[in-house]
Amino acid sequence: MENLYHFTITGGISATTYLLVFIVGVVSAVLACYLPVLAMFAGYVQKGAAGNKRKAMLIAINFILGMAVTSLLAGLIFALLGQQFLPFVEKYHLLNWVPPVFDILAGLQLLGVISFAMPAFQKPLSRPEGPQSAMAAFKLGIPYGLVISPCAVPIFFALISYIALQGSPLHGALLMTTYSLGKGLVLAAVAVFSISILRKLAKWSGPVKKIAGYLSIVIGIIFLIIGFMK
Repeated sequence: MENLYHFTITGGISATTYLLVFIVGVVSAVLACYLPVLAMFAGYVQKGAAGNKRKAMLIAINFILGMAVTSLLAGLIFALLGQQFLPFVEKYHLLNWVPPVFDILAGLQLLGVISFAMPAFQKPLSRPEGPQSAMAAFKLGIPYGLVISPCAVPIFFALISYIALQGSPLHGALLMTTYSLGKGLVLAAVAVFSISILRKLAKWSGPVKKIAGYLSIVIGIIFLIIGFMK
């Protein structure tokens, strides 16, 4: 994490920078803290694609495009207002407690303790092949464009700090989009393999969902405590 932070803050904008940002996007999506999002997304795709891998990929692509739009806009904002925004983030320690709270809520969602009206991964798609389904997946991806887990906070903070210091709206938008596409690659893989693998392990889907829920809550609480101790 320290090496990543040093590279992004001191390095210049280059093809290597974009490659690194894409890779850390992938890494952010395979960390244990992101498991609840992957579990909910897999269930959402399963219901919508009805066992069809092509439909599963279409759902994933539209969801990722929704994420990318949010990330692009966020990159513009971080570049234009980042130097004024970062002191606010540091003053109120937003990155210390916002991601853990999300993890706790996501865990409660997986356990069925609470139910979010929006975004709603548990809502099945009525017509997986139609344009309404594509738009539904796209809209659902929009709020998840900025979903980060406690494990990925150092990565995310390094990225937005770099964007803020560079002050380039174009590169800010492209870097955030690249980061989002890195996470999207993992989501696309989940969409495809959730059809072939999770369907075979359907009897274990309940226990896996509960394990992911408890894990998310525990990790969220741990990071919340660590955040308030700083």
